[in-house]
Amino acid sequence: MTGGTPWVRGELPWLRSGPLYRVHTDALPELSRFLDRWSYHRVDLDGRPMASRAGAHRALATVFGFPDHYGANWDAFADSFADYLAARDEHIPVAILWHDIESAAPATAAEVGWALLEHAAAAPLPVHVFAIGDGDDFDRPSGPPNPHT
Repeated sequence: MTGGTPWVRGELPWLRSGPLYRVHTDALPELSRFLDRWSYHRVDLDGRPMASRAGAHRALATVFGFPDHYGANWDAFADSFADYLAARDEHIPVAILWHDIESAAPATAAEVGWALLEHAAAAPLPVHVFAIGDGDDFDRPSGPPNPHT
């Protein structure tokens, strides 16, 4: 879809969470259709290596292609993530799909989530973060699929 800005809650009204959207794995097909319709650039972030802060920084550096000299701290993340976003086409929104978030250490998940959301909010293009999981705390449609998504 060209023109306009994706309205996540407007097209996926079953999402109750946010700004870190928690999406149940059962709802991935509907989320994928939304992302495809808006031509999002998708980044699949794996939460399994995030058992520690060091593991989280390695995973972030890998998925976003940070330089070899990446300092593996939150200041370095801020700079490198800003560079990553600046290199993107400002008309193509970015969706970060954070899989297996439940595998990350809780304190590390909080830090990573905070860093992603803080810097996504300041981005010159739409950046949305979707945590993907299976628990009851993850949102999904309760009725038949929305025919408009």
